[in-house]
Amino acid sequence: MNLSLPLVSVIVPNYNHEKYLKQRLDSIFNQTYSNFEVILLDDCSTDQSRVILSQCAKNTKVTHCVFNEMNSGNTFSQWEKGIRLSKGDYIWIAESDDTCSPNFLEELIKPLINDTEVVLSYCQSNRVNENGEITGNWITHTDDLEASLFQNDFVMDGNLFIEKFLIFKNVIPNASAAIFRKLSLNFEEHLKLSKNFRTCGDWLFYINFLLNNKVAFIAESLNNFRYHSSSVIANTVNNESLIAIIDIDIDMRNKIRKSFANKEVSNLSQIVTNNNSVKKNDIYKKALLLIKRGQKVKGYSTLLMVLDLYLKNINWEKKRRNCFFSFFKVV
Repeated sequence: MNLSLPLVSVIVPNYNHEKYLKQRLDSIFNQTYSNFEVILLDDCSTDQSRVILSQCAKNTKVTHCVFNEMNSGNTFSQWEKGIRLSKGDYIWIAESDDTCSPNFLEELIKPLINDTEVVLSYCQSNRVNENGEITGNWITHTDDLEASLFQNDFVMDGNLFIEKFLIFKNVIPNASAAIFRKLSLNFEEHLKLSKNFRTCGDWLFYINFLLNNKVAFIAESLNNFRYHSSSVIANTVNNESLIAIIDIDIDMRNKIRKSFANKEVSNLSQIVTNNNSVKKNDIYKKALLLIKRGQKVKGYSTLLMVLDLYLKNINWEKKRRNCFFSFFKVV
């Protein structure tokens, strides 16, 4: 162990991932960066995870192996537990079904060491299926925002990163791809917000964590983000599921806006404007989906907004607007 290197605490929260655990942990234990501890957490798995974790806990890198007596029901509760147990200067939440390259820690920690204002460093991710096959790259996730930027490494002011990218979508789609500075983390405050969500809580965490700080991005795909064909999002093909996802996004945007209260942020006005713009578009998309299902749209204001945006999108002439009202049902 090279004690001149800062200690990284690797937190592995697991639930029913026996199929992937061995590969996940091997990718951690075989890191070229040497100074790290591993904290294994299991949230009452019903498969054979406990057997695998108990065996891997014998590795000298493992400092804690904790089995919950009751399922927490929230991954961010596991994050919190792991951070409380950690002794490192940096935190890596290594999801139990993902894997990474041997030089993952070695490369991601460099921007954090070189610039004390950088509080989070993350890399590009490969898309990996249930069989461990690489099927693509997550760079396509940011193509609609600014395709060229994410082709190269960068360090950016966190407020600007939120305004230009993170407020529109979670451009850090996998927690396994990031490590963050523990001393800069008011984890109790940030995770309290995140624990209100079964999904998307990491997105809210990143936004609040990066305010008035810096973020670093590594363009090389050093992380393998596994997706499952049986997941809810993967099988979202009907309007009802789409509406549910839109509702989650709207709720998240309301929470994002509230989380900015009493915080001094140089570009807060533009961040809020961008957030409100996306929320307005969410309402528009939801209304159109309801209309397609023959359901009612509540409120004339929503109706008029949908109408206005719809007409702009399809470039209808003004003289045809009145005809469009016949397609709507209003409460």
